[in-house]
Amino acid sequence: MKGKKKAKVFGMISLKNMTSSFNISEKMKLLLILFLFLVCFHGNSQQKKETTVFNEIKIDTMKILDLNIYRDWEVDLTYMQIPEIKYLKKGNERISIISTDRVIQVTRSNINNPYKYISVYDVKTKVIQVLGVRFKSMSIGTSTYYDDNGIKTKEIQNEKPYKFSLTDMIEKFKTEYSLDIENPKVLYDINRFIGKTELKIPLYEVSIREDFPYVCTSYLIDGNTGKTLYSIKMDEIEPKSVLHEYFKILKKQEEEDNAYFNTYKGKDYTKAEWEIFKEQHYKEYERKKESKGFWHDLFKKHDE
Repeated sequence: MKGKKKAKVFGMISLKNMTSSFNISEKMKLLLILFLFLVCFHGNSQQKKETTVFNEIKIDTMKILDLNIYRDWEVDLTYMQIPEIKYLKKGNERISIISTDRVIQVTRSNINNPYKYISVYDVKTKVIQVLGVRFKSMSIGTSTYYDDNGIKTKEIQNEKPYKFSLTDMIEKFKTEYSLDIENPKVLYDINRFIGKTELKIPLYEVSIREDFPYVCTSYLIDGNTGKTLYSIKMDEIEPKSVLHEYFKILKKQEEEDNAYFNTYKGKDYTKAEWEIFKEQHYKEYERKKESKGFWHDLFKKHDE
């Protein structure tokens, strides 16, 4: 700091001594240079101020927890306050601070979108343990883990298994359903996972609020292609798993496909087998261009 003060004083003295020996025109030039210098200095100060504000917005990335930064936040009376959980608010910003015997979790959010910025700290040392971001209940981006000294030890890329990204999903609902899932009033919840039973593929479950209270529509979406596999309306009070409901449909369809459907020339066919039989013989019929009598009667009889 002393070095900077000396530099400023030195600069002012130099200008004064120099202007005493110059004419008016030269003095005007020096005044102009001095003015430009002051403008640049003010610009640098403003830039530092903006950087400070930005750092305050990103404050949850700090490695040592300091709850004093929230001392000017109000208590959010929307939630019941208990010793283990504190809810705070400031404008549209919201903070929840959850304390356990091992960690302190700080979650920062905004009432205008579903994004949540989560930081987990050691309860004793206040050193960062985990950093992550969620879109409603779904972890997105990169989750970072730290050791007891705050040194990064592991990263999990939450987007990696899903060819159909969150950005793709946002666009899908805008184009196919005219819904903005970045609006908390529209999105009830969203999750994604890798199927472990019948569907061993990446999947999304997206629940959308309906106009009626406590009613939402849940969509099951292929995490590779973005195709909607199934959707169902359900009660928020007694929610169902859209995946389990889809499995019921698949099971019912499988039972129908494997059940007796038709007999031809003494052979029994299931519905699935009969569809394959028709397709094979119809292709043969098209190829040979035989008379339609037999085939026409066959398909007409069993399609009625």
